[in-house]
Amino acid sequence: MNPLDTGPFHFGPITPLASAAWVSPDRFGAWMAETRPEFRWDYAHFVAMQEKLDAVTAGTRKRVYFQIPIRHGKTEHNTVGYAVYRTERDPRTRILLGSYSEKQAQKFSREIRRAVRARGRVELSTDRDTAGEWETAAGGGVRAVGAGAGVASVNADIILIDDPIGSRDDAESPAKRDRVWDWLTNDILARCEPHTAVIVTMSRWHMDDPAGRLMDQQSARWTILDLPAEAEANDPLGRALGQPLWPELRGAEWLAEKREELGAYGFASLLQGRPRPREGGMFKWAWWQLLDAVPATGPMVRYWDLAGTEPRGGRHDPDYSCGALGCRMPDQRTAFVDIARFRKSVAARDAELELICRADRAAYGNRVQWWIEKEAGIAGEERTAQIVRRLQAIGMTVHTEHPTGNKTLRAEPLASKAEAGNAVLCTGGRRADGAPINTWLDPFRSEAADFPNGTHDDQIDAAAGADAKLSVPMGQWGSSTHNL
Repeated sequence: MNPLDTGPFHFGPITPLASAAWVSPDRFGAWMAETRPEFRWDYAHFVAMQEKLDAVTAGTRKRVYFQIPIRHGKTEHNTVGYAVYRTERDPRTRILLGSYSEKQAQKFSREIRRAVRARGRVELSTDRDTAGEWETAAGGGVRAVGAGAGVASVNADIILIDDPIGSRDDAESPAKRDRVWDWLTNDILARCEPHTAVIVTMSRWHMDDPAGRLMDQQSARWTILDLPAEAEANDPLGRALGQPLWPELRGAEWLAEKREELGAYGFASLLQGRPRPREGGMFKWAWWQLLDAVPATGPMVRYWDLAGTEPRGGRHDPDYSCGALGCRMPDQRTAFVDIARFRKSVAARDAELELICRADRAAYGNRVQWWIEKEAGIAGEERTAQIVRRLQAIGMTVHTEHPTGNKTLRAEPLASKAEAGNAVLCTGGRRADGAPINTWLDPFRSEAADFPNGTHDDQIDAAAGADAKLSVPMGQWGSSTHNL
């Protein structure tokens, strides 16, 4: 559950739908209408979720992922309501409930227990009765855990995961995303019994969040209900393009308000379930104007964001070494001529740097100078110094620096220039041997469109670094400068 997704709804009179899923007293939707008559559960998105949950109850579906916008009742319906329903159907049902924090999971657990107790249909045990874990007299109950908590000893019939990522900061942290994904796969899914049902309900934050990885890597095993706040093509509910998911309570005016409050990134992820807006995030695809030739004059900088790991297959997806070559044109625009990008071991990486350095010297002579981000730590400093010496031996002027500040903030000046048409891409670049080098254009524009929510940001970091150096006079660079 997202912190924004709290609070009661406003409900009007029920208008029953002509649906078997709604009128059958054995179905979850009918139970919700009977037990919570002050709420309306016949809206189209609720009915669509009820149909999937009925299949879970019947045992015909074991893995269901609900991609639902914030403030559309998903927690009250899928987590609290369904847990109470299944507990009443069979008090022996064991439920594991997980959310982004233990505190949040326990909040849901208390709501479930309160509802079960108020209904009086199930006897609760007095032996174990805390927010973190409570039981029925028949041996069922709920255990609540935060994402990352150990669950090795839990035998669950139903596992409810409600928003395992709870904030933008967590979503932007690769380490946090990795921890949550490892918890979901290695601690939760790996320990499921053959009959265990797993229901994940969440709003999106990032292209590489747990939902993104689930759909990329395990989609064939899951039933997925994807309901954006504004309808897109081939809408699961048959809505017209742009039609709100919940027009009665979350209509066009509310969506316009959220679009303004959350911005393009927030609206695309939390409301649409699309962590990257279709036209691009901080950098729109259409902003990048193209030149058909490399500028004949003007200083040039190739700025390097280095890494030293090669991919090993599977989920191993290390960063790239990336060097962006920019030119300051006479009209003060920045023209990007080439972006070199590769993933290799440290030794192979340094050999590749030498080859590119020789090509830059041959093609552009003394116009081009290099900048390299220093690697962290004493060992990193020494590796950087070794690279510098190798490049100086070729005749390149090399500067080094420790980058400071958030990468998103460092990229903002470049985004502003691209929007104004003052950062352009060259399509006519060639290496010293005559080979074209414009194959980098689409990968660069794709990464730019995904930034800052994409899996990698090496090209943007290098391009922003090159632009920053070209934007100030050489005498004001203020770095470690290494010359022969």
